Order: sequence, then structure tokens, then C-alpha cells
Amino acid sequence: MKKIFYFAMAALAGALLVSCEPTLIDGPDAKAPIGASELQSSFVIDGQFADAACTIPQADGNYIKYHTSPARTVQVYNFKADGSKNVLTTGASGVFNITPKRGADPNQTFSVAAINQDASVISFDSSVNVFVPADLAPEVKVLTGESGVKVWKWYPVDGATWGNAGYHAGKVSGPTNIPGQWWGCVPEDLEDSQIAHAGGTVYGYGNSDAYMIFNEDGECISYKADGTQIAKGSYSLQNYTPDGSGDGYGYGNLVTTDAPILYPFLVNTGGQRTNEYEVAYIDPNVLELISAKPGMGEWDECTWWRFKNASDPDAALAGDGQRAWTYYPIDGATWGNAGYNAGKADASGSIPGYWWGCLPEQLETEQLNHSGGVVYGYGSSDAYMVFDSVLGTVTSYKADGTKIASSPYAVENFDWTESGYKLGDLTTGEAESGILWPFAINKGGAIATNYEIVYMDGTMMTLICNYGGAAGDWDECTWWRFQPKQ
Repeated sequence: MKKIFYFAMAALAGALLVSCEPTLIDGPDAKAPIGASELQSSFVIDGQFADAACTIPQADGNYIKYHTSPARTVQVYNFKADGSKNVLTTGASGVFNITPKRGADPNQTFSVAAINQDASVISFDSSVNVFVPADLAPEVKVLTGESGVKVWKWYPVDGATWGNAGYHAGKVSGPTNIPGQWWGCVPEDLEDSQIAHAGGTVYGYGNSDAYMIFNEDGECISYKADGTQIAKGSYSLQNYTPDGSGDGYGYGNLVTTDAPILYPFLVNTGGQRTNEYEVAYIDPNVLELISAKPGMGEWDECTWWRFKNASDPDAALAGDGQRAWTYYPIDGATWGNAGYNAGKADASGSIPGYWWGCLPEQLETEQLNHSGGVVYGYGSSDAYMVFDSVLGTVTSYKADGTKIASSPYAVENFDWTESGYKLGDLTTGEAESGILWPFAINKGGAIATNYEIVYMDGTMMTLICNYGGAAGDWDECTWWRFQPKQ
């Protein structure tokens, strides 16, 4: 490590010698080499401030003003997460900024380096206590989640995720409603039968697995399904009103640069991009946008988009703090058995290695043996469970709201990019589970407390239980499929 550091410092010496030669100190002692301790003594912090102009003193300010005495050109730097150097400032005096991400240690280290006239490099390490943001601004957090980075994908409902509608035709009545919707299509149509709207050019937007990310640095980036970047720009969510009670569509305006939103084309314009959107609906799991050509009035044509959270399991489960989930029957089944580790699930709700399944109403009638013969109240399409991120609990309820069971829960090892069998794990209590109908199949009432997440986004969750961890490939496992309760 020392050899690498010395080599890096030698490279720095060359860079500083070239770039800062005009400002090297002069005087009778200028040619005398100094050591790291002398450099440290000459580096003086004048104060910390809340602003770059250093007009608002703050004990833990993120803007640090300094000077050197006697004057000497120095380079102040720290290191990025990937280990690369992050130069904060260079000069005999000035201001540098250290603003950690949320949750970081307020005691932040930095380094100061300089060169002697003989080209030798000297440096020392120091630290400063700075302000660490407690939380993201609400208008950022809703798009990026707690982590500060969130992936959004197309969200088709009734075969449509993009299309046209009557402009300002009302407010949404729910997270899947487009006010005044006239027409829409699925992602695969966008760069096929609807390619004219993109000016006849295929960019890579027309795939269900195309995606875009919003991050806390104010960037929005769109990608092809294979991860190739399509477009990158900035974003800001303005006039954000979480309950939708604001002007117009009610939730605010999304303003971007360089058209980074997935398929940023206005309908029937031959490829005209837009950077101005009205937010028809937004929560941590669903985003609906509207945009119209300038001058459009009520019920004139506008374009709409619908997206869903694809990477944030905490938001998917609990939303802003609490979120209710219920059964999701597809082809007459919401719970059943399958061959373990038999393939990959997807947004269609498919169950890898599916063998058999049943509806909620069958669970506590002909399938009652799986709960040990006891009727708890799970056997209704209106039964539900609530994830509470503040308490860290999941609680199941009968259709009438009577509590059935509750337990802690945690999501572990979640990776939305995972190409294997599972995306992560959902664990509950050691001997209890608040999950709806938490019974492992054909085990006489044994409760599952460790679940593998084989699919999850903001609109659906598919779980697998390998009870006891004994199942091998294609041995029997239990599966569940849930959806948010509307």
C-alpha cells in the first residue's frame, strides 16, 4: 500500500508542478524542503460555513475556508467510494466543500498535499465534523427512495403504458387511472407499430425491461433492457403535492433536461421530445406523467406515461410507511406448489416450475389440511396484510379487518438485477409470520418464516418457500402471489 501511495504522490507532484508553477511561493525560504508536520502547521482552517460564499458561519458547515501561512500551494482531496481521488480544491487559500450522503459519519477525513522545490511530495491527513443531511427532500425521496437511487420501468395496465388522452380531463381516481385516456399501447409496440412517434428511429425504449433511474444527485438516466445507456439529463420535481391537492393534475411538475425519460416523445409529432411534464399521479411505487404541446386546452390531445418502482423493495412493501397487500389470483390461482429452482419469474406473474394452485376461497375449505385443519380467516379474496416500515412488522387481517397474526419482517440481499432464481429474501419471526396464509404446502400446518423473493416490484410480489431448506432442484416448494390492495 505504501508503494502505491508513494507512486500516486509522485504523479501528483508532477501534476502540481505543472499546473501550479505560477503560484509557487517565493522568498528566501522557498527552496528549503519542508516536512509533513510543517505543512500541517501551515494549513489553517479559518472556519466552517453553511454557504459557498462563507457568509453564514456554522459549527458543522459543509464549506470549509482555509489559508496557508506562509503561503504555499496545496491540493485538498478525499476519496470516492470506488477508491479514486476526489480533488476538492487547489491553491494557497480558498474554500472546499464536503457534503456526505445521508447516514454517513459526520467526521470526514481529507488529505492535504504539496510539493517542495525539489519535487518531493509531502502530505498529511486530517478530519472535520460536517453536517450530514438527515433525510432527502420529499420531492427527491419519492423518486429515489431512501437509498437515493431508484429504478423505474414501464407499467402496463390493461395493455397500455404510453398513449394519448384528453388534456386536463380531470384528476386521477387511483394509481392506475389516466384522466381522459383515449388510447395506449404496451412497450413492445413503441418501436414497432408506433415507431412513427419516435421519428422512425429505434432507440431501445420499446422493451418491457427498458428502465430509467432517478438519483439524489438530480440525474435521470434511461437504459435499454441490456443496460446500455440511451439518454441522460437532470430532473426536478416542482410544486410537489403528495396528496394530489395541488393545481392542475394535482401532484406537481417534472422538469428535465436532455429528454432522459423513457420514450420522451409527444404523440403524433413525428419524434418531438419533451422535457416538461405534469404529474398526474405519484407515490413511491407508481409514476404517471402527462405532457402536451404548447397551447393545448382542455380535452385537446396530450401524451401520457405510466411507470412502476422496479428496484426498491422497502417502498414496494410499505410505501411511505404502511402499505396493504392482498392475494393476486392469475388463471385461478394465488397459492400452490411448484418445482423448486425451476427457472426465473417475471412481471407476468408466472410461477417457475408451476404444478398446482388455488383461489383464496379454497384455502380454508378443501385445502384446510395445509393449515392443520384450523380456520383462521385467510380464506377470502378480501383478506389482506399490512407492512409497516416504522414498526418493522407485517400483520395479516381477515376481510372484516380483524387481526389474524403479526410478526417482524426484513428484506435481505435484494438485487433487482439478479438473473438467477431469486431476487432476495423476506424473513419474518422465528416461529411466526404475518404473511397471508403462511403455511408450507403439505406440511400439516407448518408455518413458513423464510421466503425467497422470486419477483417483486411496486405492483406485484411472488414468494417461494423451500421449507426447512431441504428441497433440491424441482423438489416441491410452496408459492404465493400478492398485489397491493387498492
